[in-house]
Amino acid sequence: MFKVLENEVFKTKRTIIRPITVLFPLLVMVFTILFFNSTGYVLESTINQWSLFWLNLYLALIIGLIDRYEKNSTEYKTILSSPTNLFTYELGRILHGVLLSFIVSFFLVVFLILTSFIWTVRVGIVSCLVAVGGLFLTTIWEIPLYTWLSRISNLYVTLGLAFIGSMIGIYCVTTFSWGPILPYGWSNLFPVALIKLHINGTPIKIGALVPNASWTIFASISLFIIFSYLAAYSFQKQVIKND
Repeated sequence: MFKVLENEVFKTKRTIIRPITVLFPLLVMVFTILFFNSTGYVLESTINQWSLFWLNLYLALIIGLIDRYEKNSTEYKTILSSPTNLFTYELGRILHGVLLSFIVSFFLVVFLILTSFIWTVRVGIVSCLVAVGGLFLTTIWEIPLYTWLSRISNLYVTLGLAFIGSMIGIYCVTTFSWGPILPYGWSNLFPVALIKLHINGTPIKIGALVPNASWTIFASISLFIIFSYLAAYSFQKQVIKND
């Protein structure tokens, strides 16, 4: 599986995927500074925006692009002819998505730290960094889902799901009591207690009780394991049917 990961990393060497992974969080940071500077919560607002839809869209975009490159270059023929078990190969591709998600989160952390020297942070930089790490984990379940969906459809369907899912997640979490059970709402809930901003971006009053949403990490990891197995099994069965 790690050999597959190494191969997948090598495939992105001369693609737009690596520049996107570095520039995407920077652009989100610039966007937040331009539109939320007047609030006085630049870093907190960046994490808030990142949790609502930007990270979801990044994952859908990057995984969809990887699938597009694979289809345009070999139509998965290189993978199908590989001696590696196809179930294991798909798990390796999913692991590549996890790695990219970790890297983009790392760059966001770097930009947040640099920005903290210019703008003050009400909650402390450590809370912001913990929030970013938690968001990496609360969205990890999306990676096998997008890996499977992009393979059976295309980039635009994957992006569409990420966008619509993000909007539904925001609406349901802020409207219905059962909203937190929706996976797309987990990343919205997790950073609230850390950055002291409501999901809608308004500050939480000092002393207000904020529910602990750390359970979303365990829920996301559990769903990631289930979706990873299903995606790998689906790939293996699809190939068998095609044969």
